[in-house]
Amino acid sequence: MEDGNLKEIHKATGGAWGGQEVDETFKQFLIKIFGNTVFQKFKAEATEDYIGLFRDFEVKKRKASPDGTEYLTFTLPLTLVETFQRETEETLTDAISQTLFAAKINVLKGNKLRLDNSLVRSFFDKSVRNVVEHLQVFYANNEKYGITVAILVGGFSESPMLSCAIQDKFSSWKVLVPHDAGLVVLKGAVLYGHDQSTIVYRVARYTYGVGNGTAFIDGIHPVEKLIVYEDGRRCCIDVFKIFLKEGSLIKHGQIVHEGKGRHPGNPEKNYLTIPIYASSKKDVQFTTDESCFYLGRLKVDGLDMSLSQSSLLFEIEKSSTKASL
Repeated sequence: MEDGNLKEIHKATGGAWGGQEVDETFKQFLIKIFGNTVFQKFKAEATEDYIGLFRDFEVKKRKASPDGTEYLTFTLPLTLVETFQRETEETLTDAISQTLFAAKINVLKGNKLRLDNSLVRSFFDKSVRNVVEHLQVFYANNEKYGITVAILVGGFSESPMLSCAIQDKFSSWKVLVPHDAGLVVLKGAVLYGHDQSTIVYRVARYTYGVGNGTAFIDGIHPVEKLIVYEDGRRCCIDVFKIFLKEGSLIKHGQIVHEGKGRHPGNPEKNYLTIPIYASSKKDVQFTTDESCFYLGRLKVDGLDMSLSQSSLLFEIEKSSTKASL
């Protein structure tokens, strides 16, 4: 924005496509060599070595590049190799020779593996593909969003495998990877915690509302939602009363809902709780719908609850990443 503040133009989206997915692919690679039974036994009995194995891979995988020709060499924990030999009575070389990628692996000095760069690159394929396909939606609608620069943050952004793939696929974008990209998210969270007003507008990720009851209407409401009270009143329960729809643009400090609720009197309580629900769909009827999930409860303190069926006028304000009454 002209004043230097930020405006979100699309709701937060994405998936678990970062470095952890690369680690998972590497893990499945090891399982294909050693077998799941041996690998799980190693994980349970030598947890420290298991953690050390992936810590070593975390460092080594950063050297992978899309046009690299060098090998990646790392040391397998002796506990893994010994567990495999004890359980199967086979050598590591025998196990690798039975895999589809045997030609891309060399065994050095018993417990060291040297992997061809093409094999290492394959560990990134799924993760990079998911990120690129997701960004394709924005690139295809670039006239709407006007994106010219893509800033990559987080630990995975430091990988040339990702940054080069994005630059190659979306050539009209300038791809930037800031210094200490792995810490940028944390630093940004700290700064935002001190001043939430820097992001002036946000886009609602879900449809939000409260669980409510309303007068039951025959032919409109399902019978299973009907409750009849002692005084004869017929009520439809689990109604999703929407106060903010998915995709709505919200300004910092904006009151997104004003409403009036009723509560049964209870002189022993001086507070009221309001159940908040969310849905991935814009239009939703009931809090029990498949797209809905329970977020939590807003607690309103300092109320006089001794009055039977008294009313409560309330406002819900978007003041940061939280809603408040």
